[in-house]
Amino acid sequence: MKYIIITFFIILISCKTTMNTNQNTVFQLDFEKNELGRYTDKNLLEDVGDIRWKIIEDKATIENDSIHGKVLKVKYPKGGIGPKETGIQFDKEIAKSKEYYLDYFLKFKKGFDFRLGGKLPGLTSGGSKYTGGIHPKNGEGWSARYMWRDKGAMIVYFYYMDNKHKWGDIVEMDTIFSTDKWYRITQHLKMNDTDKFNGIMEVWVDGKQVTNEREVRYRLAPLGEIDTFYFSTFHGGNTEDWAPKKDSYIYFDDFKVTKNKPKGLE
Repeated sequence: MKYIIITFFIILISCKTTMNTNQNTVFQLDFEKNELGRYTDKNLLEDVGDIRWKIIEDKATIENDSIHGKVLKVKYPKGGIGPKETGIQFDKEIAKSKEYYLDYFLKFKKGFDFRLGGKLPGLTSGGSKYTGGIHPKNGEGWSARYMWRDKGAMIVYFYYMDNKHKWGDIVEMDTIFSTDKWYRITQHLKMNDTDKFNGIMEVWVDGKQVTNEREVRYRLAPLGEIDTFYFSTFHGGNTEDWAPKKDSYIYFDDFKVTKNKPKGLE
């Protein structure tokens, strides 16, 4: 009887831990259950469920990686610019919240042509609405994707209620991407109260903090809660000088949106 009781409590604790983990993670995407080869619209829907829209168009495949197992390989064809010609995009709605962490891994394949830059996935409020030169006029939303720039420099590409530039503002960070190396990038966004400048934007690369902004005004509360994981990656810009001069590739894996701070961050 004693051993039965002990076993029961072990099972109960295990179930509770699993439940708490599930409650903490609001979105998760890895590619382990996929077959090697072409990644299709059907595969995406099976992996993430309902989405608002998508652009894949034969620019994504599943490959084996010695470190991460099955990963998503995204193609940026020679001479292409924008989301229809390079990269892939989809817009996944998540439960609204004032605070989330986005954590994922990426690797630029050896020989990747950074050119003038391109977009990388991030969190938004309003889906993909506040991008492409469209600014929120009444503090109702925002977007905070990453970008790589020429020579691999990394920034946050930010649309929000106090935009100073037509094509979004830049949040600098002291990070340069190399090719043929896996990086873990983690984004923490916490919304401001009412119309105050007390929102938070933090970024870590491989666990080291590279951005720590604590006077951000994303929105006019209660509008503008975080509501979207926006998988947006392409070369551009919208002019030919942004286009890669050869076929280029990025690998992605292990996307998670969580309520609590992920382990392994400074």
